[in-house]
Amino acid sequence: MRSRYGRLVLAVAFVLVAALGAWQGRRVTRLREAEAFYRWMLAAAVDERLFQDTSSEYLDRELLETCNRLAAAAPETAQLEADQAAMPITALAKNLKNDEAIWSLVRGAALAPARGQFLDAARRGKLQFARSIGYLEAQEGNVGIFSLFFGFRKVAANWLWIQVDRYWHRGDLFRMVALMKTCVLLDPNFIEAYQIGAWHMAYNATAKMADTPWALREWDERYQACVGEKERYYYFAIDFLKDGIRKNPRNYKLYFDLGFAIYKQKMNDYANAVKYLSEAVRLPHDRWVPRQLYICMELNGQYEEAIRGWEEYQKRFPESELTKEVAPRFIRSNQGKLLEKQWEDALKKAEAARDTAEYPALKAEADRLFQQALDHWKAMGEDGDVRRMRLEALKLRGEKRWFEAVALLDKARWDAPDQWEDFSDLIIQIKQEGGIPLSLSERKAVERKKDEGRCKGMPEDASTRTS
Repeated sequence: MRSRYGRLVLAVAFVLVAALGAWQGRRVTRLREAEAFYRWMLAAAVDERLFQDTSSEYLDRELLETCNRLAAAAPETAQLEADQAAMPITALAKNLKNDEAIWSLVRGAALAPARGQFLDAARRGKLQFARSIGYLEAQEGNVGIFSLFFGFRKVAANWLWIQVDRYWHRGDLFRMVALMKTCVLLDPNFIEAYQIGAWHMAYNATAKMADTPWALREWDERYQACVGEKERYYYFAIDFLKDGIRKNPRNYKLYFDLGFAIYKQKMNDYANAVKYLSEAVRLPHDRWVPRQLYICMELNGQYEEAIRGWEEYQKRFPESELTKEVAPRFIRSNQGKLLEKQWEDALKKAEAARDTAEYPALKAEADRLFQQALDHWKAMGEDGDVRRMRLEALKLRGEKRWFEAVALLDKARWDAPDQWEDFSDLIIQIKQEGGIPLSLSERKAVERKKDEGRCKGMPEDASTRTS
């Protein structure tokens, strides 16, 4: 009797364990599917927010629109924050930093139909941002050779990275690219691989290359830009970091490297630098990240935004020596440049109304802004001397006192080597306006600039497109 009772207990226990195992297995499978769906959604939302370059052969954008439509009626949507930027994008793309709300949406009933569509599309290879992140094994739920290998992907990525390092020390820079891409294919969260890989492409691989002359560049439809061998490596680095951002949208370092190291330092593209540095400061970051954002804002002519940024920085870090010494200097610089811009705008407005009754009042306003800007630079002492000379030269230019304007700018450019090219270009413009003969180097500079911005195969409407 006892033996029969014991067997019954064992049988019941076995059934319970099997049922519990099956339940737990299904639960783990659902969690893995939800995680895969979540990671795809972040990648697709990042693309919509920042890149807008989804290929038409994939279904990512269509599925993301379905997710947004279904999420609109979900209670979790109330947790999504309003983005300060008025961008024509969907709610999920605006709320990339709200992990809790988006994760709740992904696991909830509201997005269950979209979750099913995601798994089906991923299985058929129809999702661009479901590639190379191991989504498919999440829906299979079984153990195979691929799953076993993928479990050791970080180990394999680390081993390959050692090979990358060996190539670097041997000077085989061009053999590193394929291995670096394989590293992040195996381990999409290998942040340092993205950072160092992009650095090798944009800096080390191009270190001994000269800028490609515009006449020798060719139009690249993919990048919508004129590129030569050197410039192409810059775009390789951009693509590499964009891939990292899609797979790691919560890591500010990738946004920072793309905005600062590539767009600012290598391409002098300050608009894109501001774009990606602005994304970096939306995430947890080091305090030097916003400083570079405000510097790029100034370089991009966004003086008012830069002033507000530096003022906010002072409030956040009042005890920092940098706050006490550097921030005020940048604020004064932006204030002076803002006054210059207001004067130039007012002067254009006055010139446009020269033959009207409004001209005297508009000219008086322009003169007031000029004096205000001049007084601002004078008050800054030596820090404002170069901008003061530039401003006075522009005034002389407007009065057609060409030789005096050129002499003043020539002195200014020797005092500011970092602005040498800008001042030299302005000198050439004034000489041409005043009929003053150009020097040999100036004539060569004019010839070089004739080809600037144009290349073989470039469409006629390319100048109106954004990069």
